[in-house]
Amino acid sequence: MKRAKITEELAYGSALDRLTGGEKTASKADTPKAAPAPAAQPAKLEMIKLSVFLNREEDAFLEALASTAKFSGGKKLSKTKLIEAMVRAFRKTNLDVRGVNDYQELQSRIAAQMQM
Repeated sequence: MKRAKITEELAYGSALDRLTGGEKTASKADTPKAAPAPAAQPAKLEMIKLSVFLNREEDAFLEALASTAKFSGGKKLSKTKLIEAMVRAFRKTNLDVRGVNDYQELQSRIAAQMQM
């Protein structure tokens, strides 16, 4: 019986590629055939990992939103999903950031946009 050969690249390279998004250069024989995606489902967008720095009060605000969703009959939302939803909502606005010089000006423009 033949034994499979596991090289260091096969064992470690693919995991690193999955984490970093790099593509593994594989021969056509090694590439699995992917089944075509069903036409009814929209294609998933590629996601990236992003670090966001918040102070304790901002973190507590997101936690409170997540808990409110849970204790009002829904499911607890993750802070990641809350931030993702906020970004997607702002994409639909016409927020003008041209000429913004500091954080306070940006914050006031965002507040004005939300009141419209």
